[in-house]
Amino acid sequence: MMAEMAATEAAAKLGLELAVVLPCNTMGPMLQRTLNLSNHHVGRYLMGTKRTYPNAVAAYVDVRDVARAHLLAYEHEGPGAGGRYLCVSAVLHRAQLVAMLRKLFPQYPITTKYPMIESLVPSPG
Repeated sequence: MMAEMAATEAAAKLGLELAVVLPCNTMGPMLQRTLNLSNHHVGRYLMGTKRTYPNAVAAYVDVRDVARAHLLAYEHEGPGAGGRYLCVSAVLHRAQLVAMLRKLFPQYPITTKYPMIESLVPSPG
């Protein structure tokens, strides 16, 4: 967010219209050998270090779609070409994500556990 604010300020000073591409969790082929932040949470499920999954949703996009979005933002000319472009392909509940991972990678120890929250469960009697 800080980089976007600095870029917006610099573009305004120069009289430029700024287009900002904002991807969510970016998945797909990686150029580096280590996991990045987006792939790290998937990696933890694959390695079995994440023993439960939360009641949460997250947005995902393929890295190739992000590259296309950058090209489209660059090629779009004229008034109104600037702005914020959100890149989202799918919003998945974590149960959907782990089910998909189990189907794609059955050889990995991917959790099936959803933690019960003790404070939300009424006590008997």
